[in-house]
Amino acid sequence: MIIVFFSLTGQRDNLVDKRIADFLRSKGHEVYVHNYASAATQSVTYLKPDVIIYPMAGADYKLNFMKYSREWGCINIVRRGEAGASRESLAKMDKDRQIITIGLEDYSPYVDLELVWGQEFKDILVEHGKMPEDKLKVCGAFAFDLYFQPQYWRAVNWTIYKTVLFATGWSCADGMPNLVECGLPDGSEYQNVLYKRHREGRDLWIDAIRKLKQNLPKKEFSFELKVRPGERIDEYRGAFDGTVKIYPESYPAIDALRCADILVHSGSTMAIEAHLLKIPSVNFHNINPDELLASVCPKVETCGELEQFLRTVDIQQHNINQDVFNQLQEHLYGKIDGRACERAADHIHNYIKDLKIKTHIPDQWPKDARYQDEGIHLKQEEGDRKWCCPCCKNFYFAVMTISRITRCPYCGMSVKLVNLNKCTITQK
Repeated sequence: MIIVFFSLTGQRDNLVDKRIADFLRSKGHEVYVHNYASAATQSVTYLKPDVIIYPMAGADYKLNFMKYSREWGCINIVRRGEAGASRESLAKMDKDRQIITIGLEDYSPYVDLELVWGQEFKDILVEHGKMPEDKLKVCGAFAFDLYFQPQYWRAVNWTIYKTVLFATGWSCADGMPNLVECGLPDGSEYQNVLYKRHREGRDLWIDAIRKLKQNLPKKEFSFELKVRPGERIDEYRGAFDGTVKIYPESYPAIDALRCADILVHSGSTMAIEAHLLKIPSVNFHNINPDELLASVCPKVETCGELEQFLRTVDIQQHNINQDVFNQLQEHLYGKIDGRACERAADHIHNYIKDLKIKTHIPDQWPKDARYQDEGIHLKQEEGDRKWCCPCCKNFYFAVMTISRITRCPYCGMSVKLVNLNKCTITQK
């Protein structure tokens, strides 16, 4: 069968999808891995796949995509790129955070199979009516499979410096006050809450890195920075003016991490990745609502505490809290054993191997304007500028008085109109 994976990011998700794709090819399938946010519609009309594998379902763009593919006879499968939440952590979240974690829309009518990390989150999805139990399969911790492959083991640092990698987590700071997260209901005040938290977090991090560069011995430390997928590097470049090595946005985090001696994060799964590479890590100004993940390594809140940690940490030893690590496998991630991708491929193959799939995918994606945001026009009006959606490549028109985020009227992707010549994807 022809199978197309759509990866949400070009980094970790893409590497994981490619690994699952290799297992599926060994079972005789024709498999492609493409970017979900760039010309994905053209991939479907050209390849005419039998099976489409998506990242997390939800938001207008994904649901619109799934509705069409279901009408055309395709099998829709979701592979969750994130682990979700433990039962205890979810209960402590406010309603808006729960919506982001579980999903806002009812996607079950359009999804045939969903692949999740752990058993506890599978049970949560069933209890919240998102998917029936027989359509959910537990695979384990996809993101960590790569660290069981020799080519991704920790690199040897031949320099005299301790390399400190700052892995940022402030992607909502690049949005706009009223729209930073597409998984929330329209008009949710939590949009502004997220924007403020991420804005303040980024400012604190930038100020701390400047102070650390002044206070720590230049002959002992080097500083590197890797932004979270979806976060832009422009502000960091301006803040450090070449004094911090900043990896390109598209550079895989795994390649940056394996060359580091110390990881600084803000409540990221990269703490687990660092542990698997035997790299010590520290959670600086935590932003993650999951209490287990936030406490899997030491936490600090001030620049002074972070400086003390960097001066004293043993870079030859990981510093994971083993009890919390075990609890994360039980309540959130599922098995961390390097075989999640293999299990996912088995689940996909077993589901589709006996199906008689007959699709009727058109040669062109339907040009059906389903979304009508204020100030967006299908035909040019006085003062309008012409825009091209990066995802479906359709054109539409808008008055440009201020930068703003709108939905493409045709595919529903949230797009930030930032100047007269360019529009960029900000939400997926």
